[in-house]
Amino acid sequence: MQDIYVQMAKIKDALHVKLTHPFLAKYIPSPVIDEDKLLLFYALFDQIDLPDEKKENYIITAMLVQIALDTHDEVSTSVHLKQEEFMQRQLIVLAGDYFSGLYYALLSEMQDIGMIRTLATAIKEINEHKIRLYEETVSDFDSFVASIIKVETALFQHVSDYFQAGLFSKLTTKFLSYKRLMLEKNRYNAESLSIMRNLEKKKKNIGTIEFTGVYLKEFCNRYFEETAELLESCFQQPSSLQNVLLARLQSFKYNQDIRYTTLAEEGL
Repeated sequence: MQDIYVQMAKIKDALHVKLTHPFLAKYIPSPVIDEDKLLLFYALFDQIDLPDEKKENYIITAMLVQIALDTHDEVSTSVHLKQEEFMQRQLIVLAGDYFSGLYYALLSEMQDIGMIRTLATAIKEINEHKIRLYEETVSDFDSFVASIIKVETALFQHVSDYFQAGLFSKLTTKFLSYKRLMLEKNRYNAESLSIMRNLEKKKKNIGTIEFTGVYLKEFCNRYFEETAELLESCFQQPSSLQNVLLARLQSFKYNQDIRYTTLAEEGL
């Protein structure tokens, strides 16, 4: 099992090297690496017959896409900003674009035009569903969940399909959907920042279906069971990767604040 952590630490170090820019580091926080998504990409490419160097490059490329998308999400939409806040917003946009350029450069070096198309399609799909959520144009609970799931999983779905890893695509979809829905459920129950609460208030005004935490709880329970079953199916025999993913899945169920939990914090 130790080898998994050694390999992931190596990839994470390589990511940090690419993400570090002296000028940006002076003004904006370092980008956060989602360690669960890093783990899932590692697990995905562990199933694919490729040289180790290519596997690492594909993982780094996919994570750069994810980080670029996450960085753009941090851009403030406020119209009332102080000068230093305005500058920071501009730099965050610049950082997201810079990270996007990094993955294009890496793929061009690998001469993989197909992967560039794959990532571009995923980015387009993710941004379309982000717009639906931000504009609150989803009309019912199922549409809300569908958009949330697309935002979280489209990148993995398209990359998995590109490498014809069908069953693993289903696993990553269920795994990340469960984590995201658990986060939303916790926020909803705590009456903190929640897309669902905003939608609930809006839909009440026009007499449509009332969103409640009951639906979230039901969805979370179902996704947990389905993800656990897929973890059994995706690995022909027990493995360290399977154990790590199962431990992460169970941690989502019992941790109240799962957004910022990292593998290191769990002692992995």
